[in-house]
Amino acid sequence: MTKDKYVKILQKEEDDNAQEAEDNGYGSGYYDGLDYAVYLAEKLDEPKKAVIPQFVADWIEKAKAYYVDEVDPLGIIYWMGDYFSSTDPHYEWIYDIDNQKLLLNAIANGYEVEKEKKYRVKLPGLIGSNGQQYISKSMDDKLFACAYRDYLEQEFTKEELEKFPNWVQQLEFEEVEDE
Repeated sequence: MTKDKYVKILQKEEDDNAQEAEDNGYGSGYYDGLDYAVYLAEKLDEPKKAVIPQFVADWIEKAKAYYVDEVDPLGIIYWMGDYFSSTDPHYEWIYDIDNQKLLLNAIANGYEVEKEKKYRVKLPGLIGSNGQQYISKSMDDKLFACAYRDYLEQEFTKEELEKFPNWVQQLEFEEVEDE
């Protein structure tokens, strides 16, 4: 049950008993208790959504696909336990106790996918009249130098950078700030 649904139930019960409290000329103990319960319930925090990596969100969605009706949280965990093997690229992630708690929280309270960090690759010594030069990628996957332009592909994930030629790995990466 959500907090809002719980507050509505309490408020309805309070409203249903308001007339009796008014008829008595003073608040009834039950009515006052309901009034206080509504006050406290409104102060409750909703559980926060877990922030998980994209690959974990993919696992959860893949596991959910096996359920036609209501999704069974323990079924998702059971499926994941059967699904993983030591050949999985993220095998170590699932066996970390903190990550297991994060996974359970994500299944129970919902989740958001963490934003993957992006980087620009600075070209040393190439600062011209247009500013610092960065590696840019053309539509045909060719690399070239250009000053920062928001319409060019100049921001890359670590995974994308690892696919670039070795000489790129030797250059300075500049983390892109979230906007």
